[in-house]
Amino acid sequence: MSEVTKLLERARQGDASAWNQVVALIYDDLKRIARSVLAGQSSATFNPTALVHDCYLRLARAGAEGVHDRAHFMALAARAMRQLLLNHARDRVAQKRGGGAVMTTLSDDERSADLEAEHLISISTALERLEQEQPRWVQVIECRVFAGMSEQETADALATPLRTVQRQYADARVALARIMQSTSSPA
Repeated sequence: MSEVTKLLERARQGDASAWNQVVALIYDDLKRIARSVLAGQSSATFNPTALVHDCYLRLARAGAEGVHDRAHFMALAARAMRQLLLNHARDRVAQKRGGGAVMTTLSDDERSADLEAEHLISISTALERLEQEQPRWVQVIECRVFAGMSEQETADALATPLRTVQRQYADARVALARIMQSTSSPA
C-alpha cells in the first residue's frame, strides 16, 4: 500500500492533516498536469498555480471519503480541472458577449483566447454527448487530455489494462470527431 493510499485512509477516518499531506505529496504532479493542460493558452487569470489551487479547493470540499488511492485522486483531479477550465471558458465567452460592457478592440491574444474558450465549450458539449453513450471513454479523455496523464497513468487511475485504455482512447477520439463534425455541419 502506497504512502498516499495510507494517508487517504487516515483522512477518511477524520485525520485532517493526512489530507494536507496527500496534497503535499501530489502537488508537483498536479502542477505538472496544470502546466500541460494550460500549454499554449494565454490567460492572465488562469495559470498553473491558480488551476491547481482551485482544483485542490474543489477536491477538498468533496473530502477524502470517496478517494481510494493516488491514481483515483489523479482521475478526480482530471475531472475537476476539466470543469474548472470549462467554467473559465464559459465566463470568458459570457464576458465577451456583453452584459453592458464597453466596446473595445481585441488584441490578437484576446481573440485567440476567445476562440480557445469557444472551442473548449464545443469540446465539452461533445464530451457530454459522448458520456451518455460511453462514460468510460470520457474518463479516459479526461485523464489523457485534461490531466495530461500518460497511457499507463490513465490505466492505473482507472484500474483498466493498458491495451484497453489505448483502444478506448482511440475509439473516443474518433467518436468525438464524429460528434463535433455533426454539430458543426449545417442541417
